[in-house]
Amino acid sequence: MGTKQSSKKPSQLNIKPKSSFIQDHPVWTFVIAALILLTVFYFQVLFGGKSLVSPDKMTSKATIQFVKHNPYDIDFPLWCPFIFSGMPSYSSMLSIPKIVNPVDGPIRGIIETLKLHHDPNFFFVFINYLLFGLLTFIFLRDQKIGLLPAAFAGIVLMFLPQFIAFTSYGHNTKFLSLMLIPLILLLANKLFEKRNLLYFVLLALTLGLQLIRAHVQVCYYTYLMLGIYYLVTVINTYRTSKKVSDILVPAGLLAGVILVAVLLSSIVYISVYDYQHYSIRGSSEGSGLDFDYASGWSFHPLEMVTFIIPSFMGFGGATYWGKMPFTDYPLYFSVLVLFFAGAALVLRRDKNTTFFGILALFSLLVSFGKHFGVLYTPMFKFLPFFNKFRIPSMIHIVLDIAMVILAAYGIQALIDLYNKESNPKKPDPAIGRIKKYFWAYLGVIGLFTLYMLFAHTSFTTMVANSRSHLSAAMREQAYHIALMDSFKSLVLTAIAIGLSVQLVNKKLSVSFFGLFMIVLVVADLWMIDYKIMKPQDVVSEESYFNETPAVQYMKKDTDLFRIYPARDDKAANWYMYHNIASINGYSAAKIRIYQDFLEESGYGSGNSPFIMKYWRNVMRNNRPSMEPVPPEQIDPGRLNFDYAMMDMLNIKYILSMGLPITDPRFKVATQYPIMYQGQRWNYFVYENTKVLPRAFFADTVTVLNGKKAIFDYMKSGQFNPRETAILEEAPPMTVFHSTENTAEVTHFDLHNIKIKAQAAKAGVLVLSEVYYPAGWKAYVDGVETKIYKTNYLLRSIFLEPGEHEIEFRFHPESFFLGMWISVITFVVLLLILVGLGANYLKNRSKVQA
Repeated sequence: MGTKQSSKKPSQLNIKPKSSFIQDHPVWTFVIAALILLTVFYFQVLFGGKSLVSPDKMTSKATIQFVKHNPYDIDFPLWCPFIFSGMPSYSSMLSIPKIVNPVDGPIRGIIETLKLHHDPNFFFVFINYLLFGLLTFIFLRDQKIGLLPAAFAGIVLMFLPQFIAFTSYGHNTKFLSLMLIPLILLLANKLFEKRNLLYFVLLALTLGLQLIRAHVQVCYYTYLMLGIYYLVTVINTYRTSKKVSDILVPAGLLAGVILVAVLLSSIVYISVYDYQHYSIRGSSEGSGLDFDYASGWSFHPLEMVTFIIPSFMGFGGATYWGKMPFTDYPLYFSVLVLFFAGAALVLRRDKNTTFFGILALFSLLVSFGKHFGVLYTPMFKFLPFFNKFRIPSMIHIVLDIAMVILAAYGIQALIDLYNKESNPKKPDPAIGRIKKYFWAYLGVIGLFTLYMLFAHTSFTTMVANSRSHLSAAMREQAYHIALMDSFKSLVLTAIAIGLSVQLVNKKLSVSFFGLFMIVLVVADLWMIDYKIMKPQDVVSEESYFNETPAVQYMKKDTDLFRIYPARDDKAANWYMYHNIASINGYSAAKIRIYQDFLEESGYGSGNSPFIMKYWRNVMRNNRPSMEPVPPEQIDPGRLNFDYAMMDMLNIKYILSMGLPITDPRFKVATQYPIMYQGQRWNYFVYENTKVLPRAFFADTVTVLNGKKAIFDYMKSGQFNPRETAILEEAPPMTVFHSTENTAEVTHFDLHNIKIKAQAAKAGVLVLSEVYYPAGWKAYVDGVETKIYKTNYLLRSIFLEPGEHEIEFRFHPESFFLGMWISVITFVVLLLILVGLGANYLKNRSKVQA
């Protein structure tokens, strides 16, 4: 008896295709894979009790201490008196409390409250690395890029050496700002396509968040990127539609989004804009940075070889021999990324590859800085705000992202060739083009390898000519590291090309190809990253900032005073941690007049002229040594200038490591032995016995105009701040000398200084605080009075005879204006989102009904 067969034809069978977790959940698959890789890479920091220690990171610890635990219990500090004799802390971006950021602040608070890691700041950045890769993955998936090419790009960006270095060296604001770029690209693309309110609000919020993360230069490069994206998009659209609206509408949307983002971040940037008129980034004339200073870190075209041989210019630190002053890591994004990015331009010439190709080229040319003045110089002179930024090579963050995304397009193009049906009678010309590209790329890499193999003398000569101080041993070390890197690049390229050929010839599966490329590029980048990321034993704040005998001694002094670490081994802002006011410190945006003072006095340099006038370099037993300068040989003009500066800046203590000061004006307050670089040194704390108090009367007034005239007078040997106050405009009254004029500071905090003064005769009261008119106001007996710029960098007011209550208040209107603009903008955007969400739910319920 026969079996009854189904009447259905095979084509009619309802067979579901096999599915997998990866296919069903690509986002979760990426998150899991990326999290595993990040955990392995940072395992020692996450679970091994290690930490990423750097001077910049520890400097930020001092800033955090100032924000959280300043001695005046001010929760939102706007002024910092502990570095550079006082400067704005908020508007200079020295310290922006986390409460300002409505997104990051709560997340950081949760991490700290739950104690998820011994270093909450690192753990927050770790989460952002994962988000960076994920946002890149989502952006590319939205652009119809396959799972593996998108995963390749997301993982590569997480481990790019430059981005790893930002965290390793404590430059977290750079990374936290740039990691939003993939999301910005995604939302900008959606806004230009959909032209609706939802994407307008989301893009404005994202750009606002990036601005509040407070790395202005990264944000500026993001806007340049958006400008290029706009031009490429509208040109491509207009060529098809011929509609003027396709040019004007996107322009209006982009301008509107940026405007709203700026309004949202007003709580930061109105203050910053106000400050830049007085800082080295702008000065009172708004002229920006000096060209040579701004372009110091220009990327020389020869350093493009590091795109192929990462150690070609040495590997940071001791062996770097390039044209930049110094660098700790190569600007390398993998020879494999370069290979696949080129493949994208060969195989896939559309709007997207055109945009990222132009973006990469533009970023590279701008990074050349002074070495490509035909582009950089006009941008520096004419592009708004561009002259506020230094380090042209920093624009490589945009180059890196553009190249990695191009690489994803290149891998997708190769996969598309694999999936394309072949016709034996009519070969695909794309296959011929790409194979020619493979051989050309391999040939270029091979030529660089041959050069390294046979040009030992040429290479070491280049190193010697560029960095004469490098010893022969160091030049050899640089050569051998570069030689090994060239072999590595050749091997990686050969493997990538071999597998690509197999893929194009349909002899290799897409899955194997994609996964193997990810493994290969991770191995390539990790070999660089591990040289940059050097986990060390956890250095606690208590250990790093452990009170020295000098600090212990100075903390017992309850007077208002400043110190001058003339010769010291402590990092910048170290004394700020202990709430000790110094005339030095670190800030990327010092007040312009104070920078002028540091340059004129030399107090900001390593070998302080103050110390070196007492000592001189000599050769002893054919070895460099130091010997004291006889008192009669010390320049009296320099001596008097230093006395005047020490006194008027309220410098009570001078710190000198190893070199004693033989001057009767400065007596030893305390001294003790220390070990420094394996040697035993004496550490001296000297007291300035003739220091002026924080507030004092001067006997007379003289009017001088211009920095040169003022400092020439100060250096002439005639200037005594006790006797003369230097003004830059006519005084409002005649002042008289009186020994009975007295002043006493009765209250001092970050934002408020109160003085009780007794003026027997009309006088000028000098306050040894930095002149900063954008916020400081003075009141005499409750009535506002004018503050005069005095002695080039200090303040003074004029008093009629009598007893007076004086108050200096720091109340910058720009901060409070910015705060209200940001709050109102944020609330409006949230209300719009709530409204859009409610409307969506309402329409959805109608459809379901």
